[in-house]
Amino acid sequence: MPEPSEGGRARRSVDRAPRSLHERLVDVLCDVRYPAERWEIIAGAAARGADRVTAYRLARLPYRTYPDLDAVLAGVFAAQPAMPTMPTMPTMPRPGRAGS
Repeated sequence: MPEPSEGGRARRSVDRAPRSLHERLVDVLCDVRYPAERWEIIAGAAARGADRVTAYRLARLPYRTYPDLDAVLAGVFAAQPAMPTMPTMPTMPRPGRAGS
């Protein structure tokens, strides 16, 4: 059995490199026909093997008809949750003399 070439190994490792959400969305939505309802977009992404994070983000889309891929992308990124902030602790009076 012949050994795989070095080029094949390099290509496979590049294929497994993490991709941005935008790239994953474009990849799984390339077969969706527009205009498309929300459910058609989710079904099309599932048929193309969308990962859990991508599927979750599509599931958060508002219910409506999307005229094109750009509208879907805008909807996904508009629904992106804001970064959580650390709650501030209430200020407590410091021990000491009152009135100073």
